[in-house]
Amino acid sequence: MKPTLDGAFVWLLFCPALWIPGGGIAATGSDEAGADEEIAIEEGIAIDGEENETEIQIDGDMQESLEPEGLTIEDGGEAPVGEEVADRDEQEQRSLRIGLDEAWLEYGQQLRTDSAADRTFYGKLAASIQWYPDANWEVRLAARIDGYDEDAGTGWSELKADYGDSFVRYRNAHLRLTIGADTVIWGRMDEIPLSDRVSVADLTRFILDNVEDRRRSAPMVRLETDLGEGRLDIVWLADFRGAELPDQQSIWYPIDKRRGRIIGIDPADIPPAAVQAANIVEDEPDGDGGFGVRFTASPDFGDVGLTVAHTRQSVPYYRSLGASFKTEYPRSWTYGVDAAVDAMGATWRGELVFDSDVPATRSDLSYTTTESVAWGMGVELHPGDGDTRVNLQLMGSNRLDAPSILERTDIYNINGEVEVPFDRERWRASLDFYLGLDAKDVYINPEISFLGWEPHELYLALHYFDGDAETLGGFHKEHGSLNLGWRAKF
Repeated sequence: MKPTLDGAFVWLLFCPALWIPGGGIAATGSDEAGADEEIAIEEGIAIDGEENETEIQIDGDMQESLEPEGLTIEDGGEAPVGEEVADRDEQEQRSLRIGLDEAWLEYGQQLRTDSAADRTFYGKLAASIQWYPDANWEVRLAARIDGYDEDAGTGWSELKADYGDSFVRYRNAHLRLTIGADTVIWGRMDEIPLSDRVSVADLTRFILDNVEDRRRSAPMVRLETDLGEGRLDIVWLADFRGAELPDQQSIWYPIDKRRGRIIGIDPADIPPAAVQAANIVEDEPDGDGGFGVRFTASPDFGDVGLTVAHTRQSVPYYRSLGASFKTEYPRSWTYGVDAAVDAMGATWRGELVFDSDVPATRSDLSYTTTESVAWGMGVELHPGDGDTRVNLQLMGSNRLDAPSILERTDIYNINGEVEVPFDRERWRASLDFYLGLDAKDVYINPEISFLGWEPHELYLALHYFDGDAETLGGFHKEHGSLNLGWRAKF
């Protein structure tokens, strides 16, 4: 479903959400029941073939979970399935909930005159129905509408409807079985979880949003069960779903035909004229997306995780086929290990992942795959035991025994976030950053948010890109913006 409207109608559609005072209605199973109520730089977007997304704190740092219903963010320190069921029984006394989950409006002003767009609009509405027939069963249906509008050169204006986390779930004291569409993000590193192999990327806004907002629901069968002192998570992607892509005219599309550029490729290697004249063929394969298994535990020294997966990457790779570029979604074996330890007043993280088949283009423009290792280490601390949070990470990606290819074979960067709440946590100032070490590759995102009008949030954010031609920051050098937005989660 892809109805197209001009920018005024896209904006008008979402305006009524400004007046919605609450998130929905709840019906109880009895009269006495209560009504209480869940840089990232995309390394290899379309080219490198590695979904090194960034997102919130992903895995096991023994912090309280704040995830929305349906979305699963890995946390090695979470309670066993049986304890979770008991908590749910105490908190979820209603049997039916129908309501609005999220509303979001954002205006973006492009800062450079050479950008293909002068300004952008974005809007989102998400709603769901949740039904709890009894303590062991849950049924959820969710949907979302996203509106996009870019003026000037791109002229992209579109409304897109999509399903959200929609499933039937059974749980008891020892396991949880989910059948339907769900969102699962595995990994340890903050905002760039390297073991993330069963989620579907949302590339419609590149890396402007946090990791949980850069994911879409995927059809799957999922089994979670306690195993010894740990937890086993098994996912089968029953029907492959590729990443959600922006329109080919959008400034965020991985191939810029206006300039004749492909993200991650030096324009000196593929002439701009060849890219401008080429056809872009988006073709998702049929069949399942593969499977993944993850084991997490919390021994005395900290949290650990082990991941094995054989999946198709959701982010497409654009294969050169003469006068066209065709999307490829290769299958790859992934083996990962990660850990988090609390020591010296900080949380220390590490993650190491091996991939067997990462796509690449040889210097003669033929297609191939290579083995690759991605790694990361980081520290998160609260200086002076205050509310300020500082997260710093050193990360890298290295292709093993790679032939002569157009992609960068070794990528190193530092990235992180500084977050400072103030005025009794009514305001929050933050800075996200990504800085390349082997090449100039820059993303800087300062933001100021007003949180004193719960559940609403008002924010003003700057997005700045810069870098060498073959880097992600260099590709989007023209697309820096100043964004003003409002969002609410109910």
